[in-house]
Amino acid sequence: FRDRSYWGLLENPPKGLEISIVQAELSDRWHPEDVQRLEALSRRGSRPDAGKVSLHVLPNSGHWVHVDNPKGLLEIMAPNFLSTVQN
Repeated sequence: FRDRSYWGLLENPPKGLEISIVQAELSDRWHPEDVQRLEALSRRGSRPDAGKVSLHVLPNSGHWVHVDNPKGLLEIMAPNFLSTVQN
């Protein structure tokens, strides 16, 4: 996975696609430049002709987000599960 770049997809997600990225608050695996790019994409919001990218920072979590803050992770992910079921 380290040999791949997904910036093309993130910068131009197909119409109707929502990409949610979870960043662990305490993780040391994020380069500041990448975080800035993701924040900018997230602020852009959804466009009629393209999809949407959302960046979520999960408090009190390191690299193992599902172990460090499972409740917070579920709160971030649950709306996506619900929208999938409702469609």
